[in-house]
This record gives sequence, structure tokens and C-alpha cells, in this order.
Amino acid sequence: MTPPLVSIVIPTFKRPDSLARLLRSIITDISGRTDTVIIVADNDVSRSAEHTVQALSDAHSIPIDYTVAPEPGVSNARNAGMARVQSRYVLFLDDDMEVVPPYLDTVLKTSKTLGTALTFAPAVAALPPGSESFEQWLSPLFSRVFEGNTRVVEETLGTGGCLVDLQNIALPSPVFDPALNEVGGEDDTFFAEVIAQGGTVGWCADTTAWEHVPPHRATLDYLWRRHFAFGQTPTRQAADRGVKGWLSIVKWTIIGALQALVHGGLYGVQTLLRRPSRIEHLGRLAQGLGKIFWWDGLSPRLYGRHAR
Repeated sequence: MTPPLVSIVIPTFKRPDSLARLLRSIITDISGRTDTVIIVADNDVSRSAEHTVQALSDAHSIPIDYTVAPEPGVSNARNAGMARVQSRYVLFLDDDMEVVPPYLDTVLKTSKTLGTALTFAPAVAALPPGSESFEQWLSPLFSRVFEGNTRVVEETLGTGGCLVDLQNIALPSPVFDPALNEVGGEDDTFFAEVIAQGGTVGWCADTTAWEHVPPHRATLDYLWRRHFAFGQTPTRQAADRGVKGWLSIVKWTIIGALQALVHGGLYGVQTLLRRPSRIEHLGRLAQGLGKIFWWDGLSPRLYGRHAR
């Protein structure tokens, strides 16, 4: 049997309605393709996604490969999906996304044209009602976009909306680091490994997907924790290099201190003035402190058994 060209890997955790929305959009998007397989990795030991997957598979007469990763953790879920992959290309989607056709064809064409190992497509935040006054500050937290046209880029975004060309890549084992199950950053570590092997990065500006944000995440508490975790990433990556990373640790600590000083002051002033723009400075303050206090014991638990 000929292996598929593309595997669409979707980790999910107790979001059957959101997962159904994504699956409907991706089934529409790949209609007529015979070289693509959808893989859903359910990170809920109670198999809460199984009924949704089976119902949509039956309704659209399309096979969906369903697997369970019983141990909670974002890396565990992604690894369970990757264990089923037999294709050259892997498209990662998150269960809170919704693709806008033509999606896969567009991203795949970009990857082939640019010759990139990692190709990122836009994910634009769709915020819940009631958060309009904070939209311009909350939206960047959940959106994953680069400015400008389709091109080769130097930086990476998040896993949701990333197409990986596995042709010349020696995958680490496990692919995503289980040590990052609850704090995240497993995608950054994987992307760094791909780039270290000579893989290049592309940006596909010619399609899009929505990232639907649930109300409990459109809050200042979640904004703080997410930004703090984001700020920890560069210092933690430097620490992972051992002795060779100490100069980078010092650099990022200094940058974090300056960032916290500047944005902490601006946040205080704008809070007194009751300006909504204070949210931007709150996020930057959290990032700065994350660069200083980067060790795992202080990392916010956003995934795994702590996910909502």
C-alpha cells in the first residue's frame, strides 16, 4: 500500500466541540485528495474525542486515524500522533483552530517552492465576545503571524499551522521532549533540532486559519502566565547548552531585567490612568521576569493535567 504524502496530526484534550469544528474545516479543505491522512491523538484517558471522530468519519465517509495518549502532556500527545506518521510531510494543527480553504494545498505549495523543512501559515485569533476593548493586545498573544509576503524567514512560530518536510530530517527520539509536557516549549526544542540539521524555515502568507480563544483564556491571569512562559524560553534554551550557554544566560537575564524595569513602570502609570494599553506592558513585564526566573520550578503549568 502506498504511504500518504501528508499526515495531518491533531492532538486534542477534552475539547470535542472545538475538535469537531476543526475536523469539519479540514475535511472540506482536503476534499478530493487521496494522499492525505488525518491523525487525531486524544490525550484524555477517558477517550472523550472518540465519538466526535467516529461520527465525523462516518458522516463524511473519510477514515480518520484515532489514537490515545493516556498520559497527560502536550509532548505525549504530539508523540502519539507522530508514532502513526508514515508520510513525507506532517501538518500540525491544534484542536482550537479552524482552517480556511484552500489551506493544505497552499502551505504544501509554499514548502515545495521555497524548499523549506518548516513552513508556517498564519493563525489569527478569534476572541470571545466581551473582549473587544482589549482585542489589539490580546490578539497577538494567540495569533501566530509574520508580517510580509511568502518568503524564507529566520524565526519560527508555534506548532499549530506548521508543515514539516521530513525527507532529510533525522527525527529525535522522542520527537517532542516529555520533560516539557506541562510547561510547553517542546515545539521550540523540536524546531531548533530541525534547523541544527540544516533545515530552513518558510512563511506562507497566502492562506490562513482561525485560532478560537475560549473565554477562560481571554483573561489577564492567562495572559500573564503565557507571557511569563514565553519569556523563560530563550534563557532556558541557553541553560540547556550547559557551560556553553552561560554567556547567553547572562545576556538574557540582563535583557529581562531591563524589560521588566521599563514595562513595569509603564504598566504602573497606565494602570493609574486606566488605559487599556496597560495590557501590552503587563505582558512585556511578564516576559522580562520570565527571562530572569527561567528555571522549571517556576514555569507556569499550561498543558497536560493542568490544561483547560
